[in-house]
Amino acid sequence: MPDIWSEALHGLEPRLDKQTFDMWLRPIRLAGVDGDLLHLRAPNRFLKEWFETHYLDCVLDELTSRHEKSFRVAIEIVEDLVVEPEVREEVERRPAHTPPAEGLSAPRITAQPAGLHPRYRFDTFIKGGCNELAASAAMAAADEPGARFNPLFIYGGVGLGKTHLLHGVGHELHRKNPSLRIVMLSAEQFMNEFVTAVRHNEFDQFRARYRRDCDCLLIDDIQFIAGRDRTMDEFFHVFNALYESGKQIVVTADRVPADMPGMEERLTSRLNWGLVADVQAPDLETRMAILQAKAERDQIALRPEVALSIAELIRSNVRELEGALLRATTFAELRGLPLDERFVRDLLGKTNGSDRPPVSIDAVQKAVAAYFSIRITDLKGKRRHRGVSRPRMIAMYLCRQLTGASFPEIGIRFGGKDHSTVINACKRIESLKQDEPDLETAVESLRSQLLV
Repeated sequence: MPDIWSEALHGLEPRLDKQTFDMWLRPIRLAGVDGDLLHLRAPNRFLKEWFETHYLDCVLDELTSRHEKSFRVAIEIVEDLVVEPEVREEVERRPAHTPPAEGLSAPRITAQPAGLHPRYRFDTFIKGGCNELAASAAMAAADEPGARFNPLFIYGGVGLGKTHLLHGVGHELHRKNPSLRIVMLSAEQFMNEFVTAVRHNEFDQFRARYRRDCDCLLIDDIQFIAGRDRTMDEFFHVFNALYESGKQIVVTADRVPADMPGMEERLTSRLNWGLVADVQAPDLETRMAILQAKAERDQIALRPEVALSIAELIRSNVRELEGALLRATTFAELRGLPLDERFVRDLLGKTNGSDRPPVSIDAVQKAVAAYFSIRITDLKGKRRHRGVSRPRMIAMYLCRQLTGASFPEIGIRFGGKDHSTVINACKRIESLKQDEPDLETAVESLRSQLLV
């Protein structure tokens, strides 16, 4: 059967601009045809999902019109081996099937450690006030593995960049020392491998992989193993073996260790041994920098005023921000309209009351001090009298609820308190609200006042 996939793409190519076609369709390759099922390959998950969401239906329509039958597709992700930059141009210039010229060695192809995403590197990560501590710590851990910030625990919400930093550590370590044995995987994969090892009596091989044959362990979404006793026990022993051998451990999660229901106390303690750093939602300047970097990387013509409009409309996380840019660019191209401020605001929607800027820590401190008739210096001080300690805990709780600030940042703004003090204050107020109506009334009154 002829390459029906190439035929379909050839038919679609005149209907799309070259940039869109090259970016989203050309990388998708046909691996085989089984009746009406086309087996396709994509170089990464992001491109696969974007293609499925935005272009698959168009391609299937083209196939149907050409062959008068319906087709199905199955897309697998096959990450290509990485050709080193210094030899890539020579490879591309050389005609097919031509051996290397005399004196020129064959191009050296090196595979990145399994599991590392090729685009998640430090040089593609945009630093800002929202992630500066976590980014700096990740880079320091990659510079001196096992010596500084070990373990490094990075936490934050979805799409804020913690996974990007995790992969960045792996790439940087591999770049500096390709012989390092780097293990990168999610906590879910770790659990699945552990279960498989137990089921097939391959526990010795599992232990060797993680305890002996590993120089750096990168684990994503560690909260997944909370409540899974046998997996937690095994990870505990893996952690101890690597830590005692001076091996670097980097872990990410969606919350601090103490807030993970079902996580063993001994494991929570070890995850707190090193540095706990958070990533927050990006501020306006960081969002604009992310958009400009994304536009430059994908060769999108993006004017500053258009970037500002998108940054003002999308405030949640990096993933949605980049998705909004791609959506706006694609729709503008398909409709033949300019990518300007009016188009962006019509497409992405206008701002509303829920998008108001976050409350400041100073505003919370002033409101709480006035409500309880105490001084702001008392809130930042060390007095433990109930008349001060209770308002201080309420202020910390409201700061965490309303400002978007991290636990460490709140602690610093309250006289240099440790982040664990802030965590305990928030948990204490949340618990007391259930039993003390007066306390709940005070908290809600202050919340309403601050959100006016």
